[in-house]
Amino acid sequence: MNFNMRNTEEEDFVEIADLAENCEPMETERNSIYHIFTKFFKSTSFVVELESGEITGFLLGFISPENPEEAYIHLLCVDPKIRRKNIGKMLVEKFIEVAALKGCKKVYLITKPINWNSISFYRKLGFMECKIGDIINIMGVPAIRNYDGMGEHMVVFYMELE
Repeated sequence: MNFNMRNTEEEDFVEIADLAENCEPMETERNSIYHIFTKFFKSTSFVVELESGEITGFLLGFISPENPEEAYIHLLCVDPKIRRKNIGKMLVEKFIEVAALKGCKKVYLITKPINWNSISFYRKLGFMECKIGDIINIMGVPAIRNYDGMGEHMVVFYMELE
């Protein structure tokens, strides 16, 4: 199976939104969020598509306008039918490469403490859990209490870039 990776284009947002519906346990966003990323953050957002042009994975990320040395991966999704083919890894590595070229020193992302696949994936890539703030242990995973609102505890990952 051959794949092509490229930056998002504005019109990709509908197909990205459709793919996101199948990326449980990731929560889906309003379509406007996908549209914002594909329009305003396309230099740091990527899709992987089959030879047919069908999008099979995406990463939506940005560089902080407040602190240009920090980048954030907002969403990563690979079609469940073709996972375990290094597509997610390729997307994350591309984002890290672009962030480093733009002068970033750190990349952040969050995931739910119940999302064991995501936690394992990011740990294997070298991300580390932030242990600053009100840390609670959820099933052996350090999460920041109420990070995304009341009762929305999240694992905050980061990676130092060279």
